[in-house]
Amino acid sequence: MSDNFKLTRKGKTWQIMARKSAGAATEAAWISLGGCSDQVVAVRVWLALLVQKGRK
Repeated sequence: MSDNFKLTRKGKTWQIMARKSAGAATEAAWISLGGCSDQVVAVRVWLALLVQKGRK
């Protein structure tokens, strides 16, 4: 998986997760950037993060 961000559902909230790697891909850990109860808002934030990643 080459994505640095993912969207997961935890209970009634949607969690936006970011990959934090410490070198090798096997050492990568996912950290939560926050949760949102509205799926539409969560998807918009997730998409904005994906677009921002391409703008270096």
